[in-house]
Amino acid sequence: MLDHQVYALRRFYRKAREKHIRKIIIIHGVGQGVLKNEVRDFLAGQDGLEVYDADFREYGKGATAVDLFYK
Repeated sequence: MLDHQVYALRRFYRKAREKHIRKIIIIHGVGQGVLKNEVRDFLAGQDGLEVYDADFREYGKGATAVDLFYK
């Protein structure tokens, strides 16, 4: 299941980049943090972005916000 989720994340990220989207929210849930760690590890290897915890009031604890920058 984790492999499928990471594959979906990579596809979602690629499509966001192709469409020049400036901000995405990735919902990974709270749990034991396995999916969150995979999300953060994937994003750490990408250029031109800023990663931070999404607004707790809007998304709860289990979400990561990503600002995408373009040249």
